[in-house]
Amino acid sequence: MEVGRGAAVLELGCGKGDRLAALAALGVRPVGVDISAVQVAAAATRWGSTVEVHQADALHFLSHTSDYYDAVYSAFGAHWFTDPDVLLPAIRERLRPGGTLVLAHLPPGDRIEPDEPTVVRSTLAMVLRWEGEAHQWASLLRHHGFVAPSACAILPPHGARTERTVVLRSRVPARPPRTAQGTTTPAT
Repeated sequence: MEVGRGAAVLELGCGKGDRLAALAALGVRPVGVDISAVQVAAAATRWGSTVEVHQADALHFLSHTSDYYDAVYSAFGAHWFTDPDVLLPAIRERLRPGGTLVLAHLPPGDRIEPDEPTVVRSTLAMVLRWEGEAHQWASLLRHHGFVAPSACAILPPHGARTERTVVLRSRVPARPPRTAQGTTTPAT
């Protein structure tokens, strides 16, 4: 994410707040939300007033906050467990024009349907998880008004027994610039 000092950044599924604390050290205003009261309490204990954390469902938080963010991200978090046709519009509503969305997750399992933008997979605990290939997520992002989706894979350290991490990035279009007469001109 390319955000500068003073930028407001929201993490959906912040866990114990480690990524938020790293952002705070860079002068960013970090805000996190996690559904787990245990994780939120751990973040508050560990990082104190350095980070702002809320215990809530991501959709509930997004629909009840009046704040806008320069960037929103979810690293192995809310976007895996929330219907993207509901979550993506809610995120878009809270991003400032030109704001960035970053999603990070593992590659999809072996049950991907090639024609579906995302796939719901239930685990033994009957938790629904939305999975998809990068091109499927990119299509879904464009469908919900995000622009310039891109993806990359980050390989695990040599010898690690983990899979690569897929990172998707997109943004909300910037508002068209205003002319001297107050009318808008098409963005280029």
